[in-house]
Amino acid sequence: MNTNTFYSTLSRLPLLRKSYILKIMAIVCFGLLLFPWFMFYVYLLINSSLNLNDNQSHLIIVMLLATLIGIIITFSLLYWLLYPITDTSTALHQYLNEEQISQLPTHFEDSVGQLMTNVQYAIKKLDLQNHQMTHFPSHDSLTGILNRRAGEERLRQEIARARREGKQMLIALCDVKQLKKINEQFGHEIGDACLTLIVKVFSKSIRESDWLARWHGNQFLMVLWDFNHITPTTVFMRIQRQKIKMPIKALEKMSLSIGAYEYQGNQENDIKTDLETVMKRVENALFQVKQTGHLGIVLTESKQNNVIQM
Repeated sequence: MNTNTFYSTLSRLPLLRKSYILKIMAIVCFGLLLFPWFMFYVYLLINSSLNLNDNQSHLIIVMLLATLIGIIITFSLLYWLLYPITDTSTALHQYLNEEQISQLPTHFEDSVGQLMTNVQYAIKKLDLQNHQMTHFPSHDSLTGILNRRAGEERLRQEIARARREGKQMLIALCDVKQLKKINEQFGHEIGDACLTLIVKVFSKSIRESDWLARWHGNQFLMVLWDFNHITPTTVFMRIQRQKIKMPIKALEKMSLSIGAYEYQGNQENDIKTDLETVMKRVENALFQVKQTGHLGIVLTESKQNNVIQM
């Protein structure tokens, strides 16, 4: 029997499709309860004239044999049912020891099906990250923009530049709100597709002198130089109004929460500001947006040390 043939067959049954535990219980019930009594019923049909008082020993033998056969069948079916877990373990072992990528099925709906889907996704993502670290160590493997380590280094350089030239720059942290829900409902591959679409929107909305970095799983750092100082949140509002074509029609519209900090290199209080302080102010601005429970933009201005919420 093929590795997943028996598991696939059970997964087609409506009552068992979404629960691995019910699959196990169904096998145990069949092997240890239904099969012995079925054998007993067959025995009675064959010996319809049987005198129970005279043939109790035959009945006992039949029930013992039926129970024994039922146990053997149960263990065999459970062994086949556990093949997906064995396959998953083998796939992990092959990748960790031989860097060989196996193709696990990703269409089953129960807990073990989700395990295979998540492991397959993790293996592919690890392999992509390893390849990216080897060939492009400064860029995020999924989106192609700077990763956090490279982003931190560049931001340090930008802060130093703003100090030298006495210029202003806008530092923002953009949080994709629905990503966790999408990953849980539709899978990580759909979530990744949404992230790449969002990055394309970001890239089209900023100028050549600006740049992006993937800061966290669902967060992106955006640094703007040539922004409108009168209405600095204009570019963020334009991004939030952008329509993103989702990979699945059932997906809700993606939405962003944005916290930003206006760093002014010509201000005495900002000349002493380091990367950690800047990011703390940006993260605090994003936290204020999240505390409201809805979308928005919070801009912390160093000059007046206050908060503007859009």
